[in-house]
Amino acid sequence: MNQLVLDLETKHSFDEVGGRHLRAELGVSIVGVYHYKNECFNGYRENDFARLEAELRAADLIIGFNLVAFDWPVLAGTLGEWVLDLPTRDLMIEVQKSLGHRLSLDAIAQETLGSSKIGSGLDALEYYRQQNWGELERYCLEDVRLTRDLYEYALKHGQLLYQKKGKQEVINIDFSSSKFENVFHRAAQGSISVWMVYNGRERTVDVRRFNGTHIRAYCHVRQKVLTFRIDRVEDAKPVGSSSHLFAGSDMSA
Repeated sequence: MNQLVLDLETKHSFDEVGGRHLRAELGVSIVGVYHYKNECFNGYRENDFARLEAELRAADLIIGFNLVAFDWPVLAGTLGEWVLDLPTRDLMIEVQKSLGHRLSLDAIAQETLGSSKIGSGLDALEYYRQQNWGELERYCLEDVRLTRDLYEYALKHGQLLYQKKGKQEVINIDFSSSKFENVFHRAAQGSISVWMVYNGRERTVDVRRFNGTHIRAYCHVRQKVLTFRIDRVEDAKPVGSSSHLFAGSDMSA
């Protein structure tokens, strides 16, 4: 498989753009990528984004930490909404599935790898303001390395580690695919409605996008566009042509 590990840094903070809901306005200063194919790290600035786009479109899987909630919406503001459909494996989501809440990359890396981040997002913003591209790229690619190493640890051991109240705790990680993935992939490509059982409740949805982790679809029960997680789907089958594949605001189901 053509697999990448990705992280990005922004030009602006949430305070500067007016809030966390305006992620697409943050701008992208640099994108860091590890390529499994040739085992190398690369940093991409704006003049490299055409090459980055080609490499993202060619990827079979892109691994990251908080890609779905942060990196993809930010990058979509620069490259376009097609990035929301990229095949994604998000370690943040895997942690949430196991624990029911989020943890920081640094907290997990310290306990699992004995390694820490070399700075914070505020440092990255300052590097960009100073046009200190060497330190900005170093910071971003170090986060990429930590993410890659955590991913490989989870693949090998089926778990990650963190500390809670001074005690080491286990985060169980299961990367096995949902048996319903093909249903939603076909639905997204062919404008097919899907009947599903989601968190114990039956729904019929018109699938707009599916990246392997999240389903974005018009829900006939709620009569609006919602975002669903594939790991919470208990049953699913195609039921016919969809009728509500229109633009609309996304909400979590």
